[in-house]
Amino acid sequence: MMVPVPQTRTPRRVLQVITPSHMSGAEMQLVRMTPRMQARGHVFSTIIKRGSPANVEMHRLGLETESLRISGKANIAALPKLAQAVRVHRAEIIQSTLSTASWWSGWLERFGGPPTIGHVQGFTSAKWHRQQSHLLAVSNAVKQHLVKQGISPERFTVLPNALSPDEFFPTRDPLLVRAELGADANTPVVGTFAHLSHKKGHRDLFEAIPRILRELPTAQFWIVGEGSLWKELHQTAEQTGAMSNVRFLGFRRDVANLMNAIDVMALPSHREPCALVYVEAALSRKPCIGCRSGGAPESIAEGETGLLVPVCDGPAVAEAILTLLTNRAYAERMGCAAYDRAVGLFGWDRFIHTLERVYERVLDEREGRRQRAA
Repeated sequence: MMVPVPQTRTPRRVLQVITPSHMSGAEMQLVRMTPRMQARGHVFSTIIKRGSPANVEMHRLGLETESLRISGKANIAALPKLAQAVRVHRAEIIQSTLSTASWWSGWLERFGGPPTIGHVQGFTSAKWHRQQSHLLAVSNAVKQHLVKQGISPERFTVLPNALSPDEFFPTRDPLLVRAELGADANTPVVGTFAHLSHKKGHRDLFEAIPRILRELPTAQFWIVGEGSLWKELHQTAEQTGAMSNVRFLGFRRDVANLMNAIDVMALPSHREPCALVYVEAALSRKPCIGCRSGGAPESIAEGETGLLVPVCDGPAVAEAILTLLTNRAYAERMGCAAYDRAVGLFGWDRFIHTLERVYERVLDEREGRRQRAA
């Protein structure tokens, strides 16, 4: 059920700080969130580390940013640069994304800067966040990971990343997209959308591919993304004789069109914090396959919107994919259920309402401390 968003109590001046190495889910969340919060009266300014390739993409998507030399956790010059940005933008709150941004934002708070809120998008070290007033965890799994490292549970709000149907939708006929990649309406197509790395489970997926092809020899596997495993996965596909069934598509801006054209989305990530791609698949009415680890069980309702498998288990990945590809009606029911669940659980109304309550809580707590010290 959608949560109604009441009028914000007071518009706030927020300085967003992010230190990305590439354009990914955390960066897209910032791009989508900022105009929505601005429309509610908040004043948002965004600082990004200089030289980040994500800066160009953010500008292309309409987010105005200011580049500063704040990269590196040993870069003590980052602190005065952030302090100056706070003064220039008259920020009441700093909202940080990614570890280096949170590290320097927290230290600025420690030395008298505004309260900071760290938006924790992954399984990271608590030391990057110990100085911050409050933490937003994208899943309960991320929260528990930091609680085990000694951060009090009271300092957390679990806030999954949001996405709405009007932000992720196809613009092309799926049959045309399939035709361009050598597939027709009856070709079984599995898609995976992620940075090509060991932790995302690509090796397990490629272990599963030969098993799947023995039963469904015309199946295709669309691999969307770039990363360190690019060469290795090509070699694996060649050695297993699966290269003609695999499409290495690299970085793509038409993910919604590709997602709409597949049958199953499989990302057997070993410890996914809360992959936005699971939500994108749900909004495309596609069932997902993930692992019983991290935040994936919070994004995928087992047996209802997708299937969960053990970590590092290629045969289980193969079995799950075959289950969905050989029972289209079952897969379609899962896809419809995934859409309904995503609209409620990962909607912007819930996100904005929660975030504004966190702003008020953090500022009220700061004011309370000042009054007690007076």
